[in-house]
Amino acid sequence: MKHLLQRAAVLAAGLILTGAAAAQTVSISTLPPGSINNVQTQAIAKVVQDAAGIQMRVVTFNSPAASMGAVQAGQAAFTFMSNDEVGIAVRGKDEHMGKPLDKLQLAVTVFPFKVGVLVRKDSGINSVADLKGKRFPIGWQGFPQGIALSNAILATAGLSLDDTDGVPTANLLRAADDFKSGRLDATVFAVGAPKMAEVDAAVGIKFLSLDDSEDAKKAMASIRPEYTVAAQAPLPHLNGVIGDTNLMQYAMTVAVSADVDEETVYKTVKAIHENKAGLVAAHPSFNAMNPDNLAVQQQDVTYHPGAIRYYKEVGIWKGE
Repeated sequence: MKHLLQRAAVLAAGLILTGAAAAQTVSISTLPPGSINNVQTQAIAKVVQDAAGIQMRVVTFNSPAASMGAVQAGQAAFTFMSNDEVGIAVRGKDEHMGKPLDKLQLAVTVFPFKVGVLVRKDSGINSVADLKGKRFPIGWQGFPQGIALSNAILATAGLSLDDTDGVPTANLLRAADDFKSGRLDATVFAVGAPKMAEVDAAVGIKFLSLDDSEDAKKAMASIRPEYTVAAQAPLPHLNGVIGDTNLMQYAMTVAVSADVDEETVYKTVKAIHENKAGLVAAHPSFNAMNPDNLAVQQQDVTYHPGAIRYYKEVGIWKGE
């Protein structure tokens, strides 16, 4: 009888633990496979699962707006998203005009992120100014951020999409495929993305170096205030960066719904802050992460209380 009671107690404890684990299952939204964002999100999810015991399920959407909209609607707790996209969502600008995502808050500013314009090495296109009249993607029906990224980069040379020979595209991956097939002379993409290794192997690519003067930076920031120009040295995993190259830079963040409980956010932030090595092992882009700089203040966007509590405990909170 005693053994039966002990066995029943063990089974009951197992059921309780199972229920607790289920309560700690959350989703994090991101872009589809093939994008560097997806790879980075998978890395974050694994670290959070291993270090915090939270089952973090990655769910994908075809656009930043849809990915953040899932958080707003309660379909995902977190999203891995660029700070410029979080900014326009909270402000109610561009595709969010009049419909701000008022539940979106920051959990972590993970690292700076670089984007550029790629051309074929043998194209004869050597500067952003040379893109005038060239075949360049426009429309971006499934990825409106592509319009802002393109116009911000072109602005460094006093150009806009109107100055190019526009070819309609749907999203980043489609534009990259059109570039590879010869339908485009140039396109925008994240440096270090898996897709860039594929395109480089097929046609040979280089990223154009941007003007880094104060006037050029001001022109870029006029499109979105989170955008700036930063230098990038060549590295083995950065296909197309064939020398010291100035690229567009903004930041990648983990944003979260204000409805997520404080303890879950606290544990998630702690796991990311304490496990840079695990993140780097999953993708070298996390080498750019500075654990002491995860609470960067962003215009118009607040941090979740769970994140603030953790950052104050470890002494890196610089907000009010």
